[in-house]
Amino acid sequence: MDYVFSHSCRNPDHLTEIAHLEEHSFSSPWSRESLEAEFRNPLNLVTIIRLSSATAITGYSLTRLLPPEAELLRIAIQPEARGAGAGSALLKALLQHLATLKMTKVYLEVSAKNRSALSLYRKAGFVLTGQRSGYYDNGSSDALTFTFTVDSLQ
Repeated sequence: MDYVFSHSCRNPDHLTEIAHLEEHSFSSPWSRESLEAEFRNPLNLVTIIRLSSATAITGYSLTRLLPPEAELLRIAIQPEARGAGAGSALLKALLQHLATLKMTKVYLEVSAKNRSALSLYRKAGFVLTGQRSGYYDNGSSDALTFTFTVDSLQ
């Protein structure tokens, strides 16, 4: 599939679509108000993916830039597009963009129960670096922390 990517998207229309995507992607979605605050934060990078033939957002990521490092805060793909490579394409485009911004490392944390996300991150080259016991879902799920070394893209 052909995808189109946009970085640093702060269009209010995107916010509406992303809030809707949050509701369909996470057991604890961020509120529209929280998303608005994250969009306003100048340290944050919003990356949008869409099918080249579509106007609707297929997915998005939210990354905090703390040069020379970055933290991937959110990544979500429309339910009907999951399993078709959109998540991998978005993550690859994001990591390549972070390389152009001279980021050296990318960090993230994910629930140990989120098998699809764990698979995505491992396939992309993220390395497990830690665990926070009982971090999610009122203590019922551990958080796993991962690191990606950006110069490994070369």
